[in-house]
Amino acid sequence: MRRRLVAVAALVLATFPAAAAEVGTLWRVRDGAGTVFIAGSLHQLRRDRAGLPPSYGLAYGEAERLAMELDMDAISPAALAGELVARALDPDGRSLRDGLPPATWRTLQPRLAGLGLPEAAIDRFEPWAVALLLASAEFLQRGYSPDSGVEGQLQARAAADRKPIDGLETPAEQFELFDGLPRTDQVQLLEVTLKELDGVGPRLDALEDAWRAGDLPRLEALLLGDYRQRPDLHERLVVRRNGAWVAPVRGFLRRPDDTLVVVGLMHLMGDRGLIALLRQQGLKPERFVDGAWRPDP
Repeated sequence: MRRRLVAVAALVLATFPAAAAEVGTLWRVRDGAGTVFIAGSLHQLRRDRAGLPPSYGLAYGEAERLAMELDMDAISPAALAGELVARALDPDGRSLRDGLPPATWRTLQPRLAGLGLPEAAIDRFEPWAVALLLASAEFLQRGYSPDSGVEGQLQARAAADRKPIDGLETPAEQFELFDGLPRTDQVQLLEVTLKELDGVGPRLDALEDAWRAGDLPRLEALLLGDYRQRPDLHERLVVRRNGAWVAPVRGFLRRPDDTLVVVGLMHLMGDRGLIALLRQQGLKPERFVDGAWRPDP
């Protein structure tokens, strides 16, 4: 009887494939005294499914310090909000409505109404700020939160464990990425945001699924597809920053302790991503796949 039960159990297990292990996007670079782990981040995750891939926990456990795009522990939330509002306002006092095509303004109205924002509340905002406002509100309404994102979770753990965090950029540098865009590009950013909001749910699900599965080709298609139509924006918002981060990563390799670097997924994709740039420097990144570190060609 026992042998029959074992045989039946084996048949059942063979009939249903095992759930795919969560791989995530995690690399390791070794060259010098220290080791650098590089993890791709989704900045916001849904609160009801915020668990990180196990490999991220392993890398966190081995690292004595972290580095992120911003060191939020060193930033005052009040000061950050103040700088955002100051930059969001058009320095020349131009009207948002007057600067948008009529069709774009009409499309924007129900979105503002849904947020309870009257026209006067945002009429002096620059288009990039309105685009970020709409995207942030949509994420919150769908249950996403920065606290549930990869950085938010790891930052909380690091605070509890008293692990130091370095910032690769300052808030001023990040705001300038958008605030410094020409007006025409800002308007286009707002128009693209409005277009994508209705279908954002399935896109976010697909992105998270590809991230958890470590499906790099799918991630590249989802993250870089739109940017290939606007190489100038890709250069400004992604490529230049990737290049600026190479030197800090190489500096972490010279430290005697190990560092976990956490940056947005997009920065690790493609032949101009951070991983590719490090490879071009003669380093040999390894990727965590199937429970082991493997050479990443």
